[in-house]
Amino acid sequence: MSPTMTDPRPYSLQRRLLISMAVGFSVLLLIISWLLWTYARTAANRTYDLLLAGATLSVLERVTFDANAPTVDLPQTAMDILSLAPEDRIVYRIFAPEHGEITGTPDLPLPDGLTLSTEMQFYTADLSEPFRFAVQGRQMTSPTGRDWVIVQVGQTLRARNEQQMSLFLYGIGWLAGVSLLGLLFVWLAIRASLHPLRAIEGALANRSASDLSPLSGTPPHEIAGLFEAINTFIAQLARSRKLSEQFIADVAHQTRTALSALRGQLDLGQDAASDAALRDRLSRARKQTDATVHMTNQLLANAMVSHRSESNRLMPLDLRLLVRNTLADLLRERRMRDVSLSFDDQTAPEDAIRINGDEVSIREALRNLIDNAVRHGGAANTIAVRLMREDQDVVLVVSDAGPGIAPEHRAAATERFRSLDPVTAGSGLGLAIVRQVIEGHDGKMQLGTSRLGGLRIALFFPRLLALLLAFAALPSLTRAEELVIHAAADPQAMRPLIAAFLDQYPEQLPQPTITYVDYQTVDLYNDMLDDSVPVPDVVISSAMDFQVDLVNRGMARRLNLLTAILPPDWARWRSELFGFTFEPAAVLYNTNTLSAGDLPRSHRDLSSYIRDNEAALDGRIGGYDLRRSGIGYLFATQDTIQSVQAQRLMETLGRAAMRPYETTALMAEAVAKGEIVLALNVIGSYAMARNAAKPAIGVHFFDDYNLVMTRSVFVPKDAANPEMGEAFVAFLLSDDGQRTIQESTPLIAIRPPADAEATPALHASRSDTSFLPIRLGAGLLTFLDGIKREGFLRNWESTLRQTNAP
Repeated sequence: MSPTMTDPRPYSLQRRLLISMAVGFSVLLLIISWLLWTYARTAANRTYDLLLAGATLSVLERVTFDANAPTVDLPQTAMDILSLAPEDRIVYRIFAPEHGEITGTPDLPLPDGLTLSTEMQFYTADLSEPFRFAVQGRQMTSPTGRDWVIVQVGQTLRARNEQQMSLFLYGIGWLAGVSLLGLLFVWLAIRASLHPLRAIEGALANRSASDLSPLSGTPPHEIAGLFEAINTFIAQLARSRKLSEQFIADVAHQTRTALSALRGQLDLGQDAASDAALRDRLSRARKQTDATVHMTNQLLANAMVSHRSESNRLMPLDLRLLVRNTLADLLRERRMRDVSLSFDDQTAPEDAIRINGDEVSIREALRNLIDNAVRHGGAANTIAVRLMREDQDVVLVVSDAGPGIAPEHRAAATERFRSLDPVTAGSGLGLAIVRQVIEGHDGKMQLGTSRLGGLRIALFFPRLLALLLAFAALPSLTRAEELVIHAAADPQAMRPLIAAFLDQYPEQLPQPTITYVDYQTVDLYNDMLDDSVPVPDVVISSAMDFQVDLVNRGMARRLNLLTAILPPDWARWRSELFGFTFEPAAVLYNTNTLSAGDLPRSHRDLSSYIRDNEAALDGRIGGYDLRRSGIGYLFATQDTIQSVQAQRLMETLGRAAMRPYETTALMAEAVAKGEIVLALNVIGSYAMARNAAKPAIGVHFFDDYNLVMTRSVFVPKDAANPEMGEAFVAFLLSDDGQRTIQESTPLIAIRPPADAEATPALHASRSDTSFLPIRLGAGLLTFLDGIKREGFLRNWESTLRQTNAP
């Protein structure tokens, strides 16, 4: 038996490679990599645990006791600290064992064996995904004594996993450099050791193509096995070439013999003494010509089948149709006039005769089977062709009433140039071609005795199951899809976007049905939290904080969008929530009553302006109803972060009897009619659209800052049609979508194409530092805390009620 690569051999060269490379480097690299990975995990946890610790301490400092129970004023700094890991979701929980839940997400997992302590504890637990938690307690004096308050803050592991990977790759990079240096020295040693192999390489390279003699010489002990293997391979190659040459010689001999016989008959015919002798010689010459043509066709067919089987030209085809057409062509031939040929496909179901095959090769195989039956069974032979299904195969059976083949000769009958009957001998290639065809189709061929008494040949082709499954799934691919959009956005503004999305939909697919449900921001948020409401495919809202909260709860699907269409960093979060508009807060004023030159230039001046014009402005200032308007609540809470004058302004508006409205449209209409003369913090895009339509409405921006919100969109994790939802989000962010927003809607694109029409009122908005975008991220969750939100709204409502005080 010739040596193989798996034979155990005591090669010193192999031991040197295995010890130097596998043991010396692989094991060492694995150990160091494991230690480095562990260190990177510890370092990443230590870094981001500081964020959790800072946020936890920040919250603990704001816990107080009122008359009956503990309460907390959730600090913005806590969320800002956690936002330093901008891609991570966060959760928190504040509770007292004696008083129950205070605020946050109830029933968050606690570490095993937790004891009440002022020491901070860190641990990891699973919610919808792994979270890292910090938990710390504090004892506080209450009316009934000393009570514990526990603060629990958690965040997902994305940022620390990225830092761990970064540290690991940095360390492994240096380690790889050192390893490469070591490998260089190993390579030098191996190169010196492999000099004998280069000598063998030179000997082989300098040989001519016809030189298949074995290598000579005495090799080193380390490569003796390789030397022997090369010589063995050369000997096998020589035998293979000899067989090929023999095959060519056989073909040449067969052709030369046939042509010589033909020429002999023609020469004898030329010397014939009578017409009868001439006709006899011509008849013999014709038969020899037929035999030569047949043999030539068989040789060409054999070459063709060999080529096609290696080129893998298999395609789905209907075997029933192929057999019928081939038999129809054969019946037109003169030699088939006396043959009784039948075809039975009744037992093969219509959907079960598709195979993956080569039509040309199978047709040639069937013709060879029929030709063999006619040649060996006589002109009056009976041939039955049958097509049926057997388990996972399609079976083509050809039976005849000829002499058949004895069982002991059946294997030899499929070899090339083997003819068992000298009387009816042909080229000896017919069944060899059939065998090659069926092997090229991963099938099998069986030879047996037919019920007619002759030969029965069965060809087994694997049935194309995958194609049947594809046909079964075809209805689902061709039916029209439905895209459900729940949005807190003006339907008139969204209609051009939806139409443009449908216009760019592929023509070969059916147009989807768009179901658009219009909401107020608060109602949309509440419905998304209601399990009884069906989940849409797309959620759009101007209330950025509500959207962030829904995504932070794990309700959004991660989208893989092209980098080229992504919005700015401030307008996307976790690759799940994306902003697609740029809409600053603005002040609307009635141009018939107020002059633009007299309006305040900053938020600080606004309070003074209202007080100085109290008589003219009393009851004629409008603002959002913060309980009913999510965008109004967002702007109001962000104003408290940006301006120290926010509380003062709220009190001033209360004394001026500000009127609450739910939407920008209602405030704009009231300004146009003169019912109010000022409307604060309205959505700038709608304001400018109203300004263009109604000259009585003016639009004013402050010099100190103007908050900018973005309408954000996400695809819910449980959406029924997430792929189409993602396609709609991608369209909103694409150049076509942004151009449609800029040119066909009152909205303002966040990334308008360079050739899109500019919005005149915001011509310099993106370079004006007074426009301050609100960042999508965990920082927006601060004012959604139940206690903090309710406290803020109660303060707002109590301030507005000052108008009813005596």
